[in-house]
Amino acid sequence: MKHIFKSIAMALLLSTSCVQAQQIPFQLKISDVFKDEYKRSTIVLVEDDSKGGVVIVRSYQGGVFSSGIGYYIEHYDANMKLIKEYEYEMKYSDVEKQSSVLGVIMDGEQVNIVEFLYNRDAKSYICSSINANINDFKFSKKELFRLKSEEIKQFSLFSMGGFDGDWGASMIVNEDRNAFAITVDIKDKDNETHKLYLYDNKLNQKFEHTFKRNIKDKKFRFENIDVSKDGNTLYLLGKAYTQEAKKKKEGGKYQYELTRITKDSEKTQVFDTNDNFAASLKTIIFQDRLTCIGFYSARNDNRFKGISYFELDPVTLEIKKSKFNPFTEQFMIDKYGKDKDKELKNLSFRKILITSSNEIVFNAEEFYITTHYVSNGNGGGTTQTIYHYDDIVSAKIGPSGEIVWARNINKRQATSGDSSYISYTSTVKGDDTYFFINTGEKVKKLSNDRIQFGQTSTKKSNLNIIRIKPNGEFDYQEILDDKDSEVPFMVSDGALTKESVFFIGRKGKKKQLLRVSL
Repeated sequence: MKHIFKSIAMALLLSTSCVQAQQIPFQLKISDVFKDEYKRSTIVLVEDDSKGGVVIVRSYQGGVFSSGIGYYIEHYDANMKLIKEYEYEMKYSDVEKQSSVLGVIMDGEQVNIVEFLYNRDAKSYICSSINANINDFKFSKKELFRLKSEEIKQFSLFSMGGFDGDWGASMIVNEDRNAFAITVDIKDKDNETHKLYLYDNKLNQKFEHTFKRNIKDKKFRFENIDVSKDGNTLYLLGKAYTQEAKKKKEGGKYQYELTRITKDSEKTQVFDTNDNFAASLKTIIFQDRLTCIGFYSARNDNRFKGISYFELDPVTLEIKKSKFNPFTEQFMIDKYGKDKDKELKNLSFRKILITSSNEIVFNAEEFYITTHYVSNGNGGGTTQTIYHYDDIVSAKIGPSGEIVWARNINKRQATSGDSSYISYTSTVKGDDTYFFINTGEKVKKLSNDRIQFGQTSTKKSNLNIIRIKPNGEFDYQEILDDKDSEVPFMVSDGALTKESVFFIGRKGKKKQLLRVSL
């Protein structure tokens, strides 16, 4: 990889002018334009270096004409000037198969790339960490654990960066990035069984644990696994289709089960959504409380009426509160232009954020897929798949479980190809909630003082910021015009630190990194 030297006077001028003219306070820093050997890359980790700069780790994968998988590790100063860079290509021997990187985590200046692969000679799946200091990039490997192949369900795909459901292997990093867990699905025809490993970011194992539920695999679905802030406890949330739940007359024919796992104990709490439907729940861990939150419906798992909230004691798992909050009148006006008694559909969970006042911001997006047959004029044709990323749904939940506000941000975006330039990235700063989206046209005015953000493309992409204030009011402004930028930025792939959001942009072979500080 070779960075091309280019003056960033324009970028600095743009940053200054935005700060002076803006309504929403932010600051832009843009890197030099550069070119990689490989066309596609994604930011997988950003860590502050404690000196105002950042370490950015990007994954890359070759295409048809350029094979290769690896990582670009780059160290930038506070002005996004490159200090040092290194390319690490993942290479495997003939006996190493089904290889995948589960995630990347840092400990100070140490970068750890955690991989999982099958070794044919050892007849085992081996999990290792590839490690290097950013000052010298001298890589070494440390084995974390191994499992015999007959213990594991046969699979060829792994997930990276998040828990992927009932099978495979995946890595989960806690909010403070001081610990991570790895879970592996274990072969067992009668019981849902997973092997869990917990490590700190220095790669010291805290414990390993076998989770077993006396229910067939297809009757139990993992919702998510979380690692506590102190890095010592795992919380496993599952959705079980039990015989008892099947007898319910109203609501979903399932129950939720939250399990607390420590080095010396395992404890499970069972709860359900009564006569409501809740397609999925997410856990949120605080210092002194544990919550489960998600959308609920009165009719089925695919339509949504509001937000469900459960609060549990983080140690005993005693259920302290259970609430079902219907969407507010303001939300329905945002959505439809008037108050309507209607349930929503196609909501896809995106991100949970915590404000400085320990309020929960729950974000989702209206996502759905359509197919169209396109005739070629010669009696044939092709089927085209369109991915729709429409309205943004955001709600703030107070410490008592009530809805503080709920807003719908109207948006119409679709693609049949790369979705990185549409959708959005969200974050919080203090008690304000922020969204970053691209639009290729002027913001459209709707009835009842509403607005709608429209379609964008790699040829015309203006970066906008939306702010929802603590009282639920929101404003927006354009922060980077297409005419002032050499590349469009992949707004759905933003990476977060405590103070900033980072985006990578690409146009042809050109690439650029953008830092937005709030």
